[in-house]
Parts: sequence; C-alpha cells; structure tokens
Amino acid sequence: MAENTEGDLNSNLLHAPYHTGDPQLDTAIGQWLRWDKNPKTKEQIENLLRNGMNKELRDRLCCRMTFGTAGLRSAMGAGFCYINDLTVIQSTQGMYKYLERCFSDFKQRGFVVGYDTRGQVTSSCSSQRLAKLTAAVLLARDVPVYLFSRYVPTPFVPYAVQKLKAVAGVMITASHNRKEDNGYKVYWETGAQITSPHDKEILKCIEECVEPWNGSWNDNLVDTSPLKRDPLQDICRRYMEDLKKICFYRCEPSCPA
Repeated sequence: MAENTEGDLNSNLLHAPYHTGDPQLDTAIGQWLRWDKNPKTKEQIENLLRNGMNKELRDRLCCRMTFGTAGLRSAMGAGFCYINDLTVIQSTQGMYKYLERCFSDFKQRGFVVGYDTRGQVTSSCSSQRLAKLTAAVLLARDVPVYLFSRYVPTPFVPYAVQKLKAVAGVMITASHNRKEDNGYKVYWETGAQITSPHDKEILKCIEECVEPWNGSWNDNLVDTSPLKRDPLQDICRRYMEDLKKICFYRCEPSCPA
C-alpha cells in the first residue's frame, strides 16, 4: 500500500517543533499552523516553511496590522500582517471584548456587518466570507448581528448602526485602494469612524484575544442562529427616503435628460 507522504509531511509540519534560529518566529509559525483553518492560507505558510523562506515567514508572521484610517487595511494573504480569515476572527474577538466593556446593553443592541465584492482566489478570501466570520464570532457569543445578505455601499453600514441603534459596525472593504487589498472599517454607535482612544484600546484587546475561541470558525451560525438578522430591505428603503429629504434639486421623471 502506498504511503501518504504528503499527508505525513503536513502532519509533521503541524506538530514538529520549529528551529529557525529565531524563537519569536518559531512561536509564530506554531500558532499559525494550529489556529488557521483556511486550507489555502495555511498551505501558503507550510510551503514557505518547507522551502526554508524564513525572511518571508518573519515578514508575514512576526508583526501585526495596526489600526489606520478607522480600522485595518492590508493585502489579502497568509500571515498576521495580512487580511485573512484568522486575522479577521482575531480582530472581531478583540472588538467583542472592547464593546462588552463599553456597553452594558451590547447583547440587546447588536452589531452591524456589511461587505463589498472584493476577493482573492489564491487565499480563498473574500469580503463576503470575512463578513460571515465576523458575524460568526459575535453570534457565538450571543450578540445579535445585522448582517447584510448581499454586498452594499459603505455608507449603508454607519447609517444602519444609527438607525438600528447598534453599538457599532464593521464594513469589510478597502474602499478605493488596490484590488489586492481588503480592510476592516469600524464605525462607533454614532455612525462615525472610530478614532482615538477607541482604536488603541481595540488593538490592545485584539492582542489579548489572538487564539480563536470555540465557535469563532463556525460560519454556519450565519444560517442557523436566530440572532442573525438581514437589514437589507429596511435600510435600503429608509436610506433612499432620507436621501430624498436632503436632495433639493432632483429632476422629476418628465425632466429632459
């Protein structure tokens, strides 16, 4: 009977101690291979390890994203410094911890999640999947989530946060940036993008919650949890109604083009 050499090798990579000569890197490699459940991003790190590409491993695994313009933005791909399934889960766990501290009624008011159409086949990473994982982390902690059922324009998320009286919201998008990028744009209860000190405090909470919790990878919750709600129709209707109120020079259907 033929031996499953590739399977044995992958198993050895997962469980073996790493001796790159850099203790920080060895620890980071072990964490990534234990925590990442996305086969494509996990394979990217395994290939780098197998080929002895320690510098690239260090670049990918030994630094984290920091909050920039009201959230996180980076290229999609494997590593703690990139946008991917694992880093979005970690970020949402940190968000949960911070919001729980800030709002005693967090589990009554809920959280809004929207997304755009970005995606990267090589990492099996898309805005829609990242939005579902964001929702899953919160649903697993009994937080009501208003998850849009299709891609939406970015303003729908802060608008929904205000109208639904949610504590905060996230839009998975990198706005006008290059197609290889994605982002995690955070809005506070006011509908405004987060600023200091919230950004620094959320980052601290993320660093305290890097190991995925039970249930954080369970994106099936998006389809099964009674706490998941789709605000699409309601928010679209209300947004357009409010838009008409502030549009003073709109052209009626009979107007010439």
